[in-house]
Amino acid sequence: MDFEALKKMKLEYIEDVMARADEIQKEILGDILSKNARVEYLTRFGLDGRTDLESFKKFIPFFIR
Repeated sequence: MDFEALKKMKLEYIEDVMARADEIQKEILGDILSKNARVEYLTRFGLDGRTDLESFKKFIPFFIR
């Protein structure tokens, strides 16, 4: 792959990530919540193992606007 093709591919990736930033952030938050569902910090806020975005927004509303 030549330099120009690689540069174009990287630029397309950046543009895609920028266009889908909200979706990607929600996916990443979902992954974090799933992996940490039972940690003390989240349990203290009342999530009790819930990993969905709506519960997170309800119990920890100051993180999501």
